Amino acid sequence: MAMMRWVLPILGLICLASAQGDPRPPSLFMTVRPQLSITVKRDPNGSRADLVDVMSIDADYPPDQLKTQILALGAMIKSEPRGLELSRHSVSGDDARFTSIMARFAVDNLVDRTNGKFHLTELVQSFGSASTAHPVTGLSINFVGEKPKHDTLLAFGTDKSPVQIQGDYNPTFGSIEYRVKINTKSPSEIQIPEGKEQIPTVVPSNAKRIDGLMIGLLVVAALAMGALVYSLLSRTSASKRS
Repeated sequence: MAMMRWVLPILGLICLASAQGDPRPPSLFMTVRPQLSITVKRDPNGSRADLVDVMSIDADYPPDQLKTQILALGAMIKSEPRGLELSRHSVSGDDARFTSIMARFAVDNLVDRTNGKFHLTELVQSFGSASTAHPVTGLSINFVGEKPKHDTLLAFGTDKSPVQIQGDYNPTFGSIEYRVKINTKSPSEIQIPEGKEQIPTVVPSNAKRIDGLMIGLLVVAALAMGALVYSLLSRTSASKRS
């Protein structure tokens, strides 16, 4: 019984270290509110064009700013936006506080289907400029009709990086959705690797120290439990002999 008095606290420390040592950051889908929602899908008529819909979440989003961002995207991917339409839509009846600016246009090869890349850097740099009159710190980017491959980017960056991104595949709608958190006011700092270039999300530095602590506690607890079992077996054998 004396041994149990210090075995139990060790097990408690293991549980505490396990609870505090989870290096996984909270989901960006739960914590990041996007100012813009971007949907990309291939032209169903069979052309090389990708059709893009952009919707502002903020009712006061400047239409001129959105147009400038769309033109910037076209310049980055070397494909001038075609058929650009800008309109305002009511989200809730006639209440002007609940309206959205919507844009629709077509560009070529926004999705590089040969190499499995989505031009995420260009999308985030063009739409995520924080130096504009209406700063953008969050984006939702949805690629309709695309399936992830073994090297499709699923997570990148930390809260110390210029940009954080998380991806999720929705088999019901057959789409890959990314939630983006922009932590910089300089869009040129944003570089999002894709495909074989992608870099794993950095794990917090204290995770290794916590893992080492847990291993040590587990070893101590295992030795203590072994000693306890041996002690009980010894007492049982002694009782039988007597």
